[in-house]
Amino acid sequence: MKKLLRYPLRFLSGLLDRLAALLGATLLAQFPQFYGQYLQRLGGHIDELRRTLSAYEQAAATLGLSLDQYIEEHLAADSQVIASSGEIIADLAARLWQLEEALQALVSATPLTRWFVFIRHADWSIARQCWHSFTPGLPTTPEGLVYAGVGLLLGWFLYSLAQALLSPAFKEKKSNPS
Repeated sequence: MKKLLRYPLRFLSGLLDRLAALLGATLLAQFPQFYGQYLQRLGGHIDELRRTLSAYEQAAATLGLSLDQYIEEHLAADSQVIASSGEIIADLAARLWQLEEALQALVSATPLTRWFVFIRHADWSIARQCWHSFTPGLPTTPEGLVYAGVGLLLGWFLYSLAQALLSPAFKEKKSNPS
């Protein structure tokens, strides 16, 4: 009887390890797709910030001021309303600089280091927005295939690790008649 049950369990275990490997490959292969969509969304944020700050730069130029001088004039104003607009413009300029720096780091990252650079430089509010509209794709680039291969190995490894950790627990129950 034990031998009869062993075959379906081996089949199930073999099926599960292949499914875990396939799931790992599928999930990790989506990173290049998500990365590309994130870069597009990040670029859109940068373009909009540039457009907004350009309007302030033009307003400053008509007064013979640089953007920094324009911001300082606002911040030094006696009116809280004007001073608060100076803070907003300064925050917009700082955010533009921060996002441009992140974009440069992300664009110059090599395909195999992109995940690390992404974790280090991602704007998580933009990443969440990207995730909500993320469209999965079938990777056909060498980078996508590498990520799929790593995901396959990772999925298989995690399943094998779980199986190795759980196996002794099941063997003890079988040998312990209660």
